[in-house]
Amino acid sequence: MKLTEIPRPFICCVLIDDPTPDHLIRTIKLGEYDGAQAFDLELQGVDEAHRTPAALRRVFEYTTRPVFTVFRRYRLAGDSFEEQASQEASRMQTQLDLIDAGSVGFDMELDTFDPQPGPSQSSPEGKRYAYDRSSAPREVSHAPAAVERQMRLIEEAHRRGGEVFASAHALTRLTPEGAVAIGRLAEERGADAVKIVQFCASYEDVVECFASTVALRRALRIPFVMMAHGEYGKLVRPVTPLLGSMLVFGRQDYAPGSFLSQPLVRSMKAVFDNFDYRISDARAASLIPPEERHEP
Repeated sequence: MKLTEIPRPFICCVLIDDPTPDHLIRTIKLGEYDGAQAFDLELQGVDEAHRTPAALRRVFEYTTRPVFTVFRRYRLAGDSFEEQASQEASRMQTQLDLIDAGSVGFDMELDTFDPQPGPSQSSPEGKRYAYDRSSAPREVSHAPAAVERQMRLIEEAHRRGGEVFASAHALTRLTPEGAVAIGRLAEERGADAVKIVQFCASYEDVVECFASTVALRRALRIPFVMMAHGEYGKLVRPVTPLLGSMLVFGRQDYAPGSFLSQPLVRSMKAVFDNFDYRISDARAASLIPPEERHEP
């Protein structure tokens, strides 16, 4: 099953970044029992010797759930990002080759082949950049040569039977219009889904992120994920899937050094299992005057 075929919203077990195939399989099997419906395998955390189709094939074979790959230019250490040397072509080629071994697809940043990282996020300059609404979103490139290479990469992934999850860790305070603009870039480049991560610095930012989610739901033809970074992002992650975001990323556990803003898979399963969040369009329409009705 492809990611875009899973009934939405669903729970994706995130940051499966154990060092060896045996460790990866352990986390995936535990995640299945917790309620994960898909998995995000983070290659930057896997020992380099195991980042091959031969080594990872059995990881994909040990689960019936879809597994897609991510290969970041950085590693997460708690809430901090540790930059690593960027090797754009090899990162993407590794992920392409893993489609042939059982991956359903991979994540491609919208600045792939033309990195736009911005200032270090832990520095005073980086904090000002995130807070300033006029800052350009991170991980978004408009360079024609990079865009062309991204489109060819997506076409090759499709030829191999995989999907491409375009992403932008914008990590700035976005307006709904800004979020929609990023989503439309992903559509134009041929991606199958898009993930957008903004920075939230207040309750007002949280509400605006919810408004962005609804705006994306109305504007895009492809599925999307709307998320937020920062302490207030903890309020965004569990709720946007109820408003139209395709999934929630949840951890299987909190190992030392984990990114603690992500909810646990089993916690999100409890929410989805015990909360009536599915809207009856017919019931909703019956409460609105006919002249005011519109498509949901």
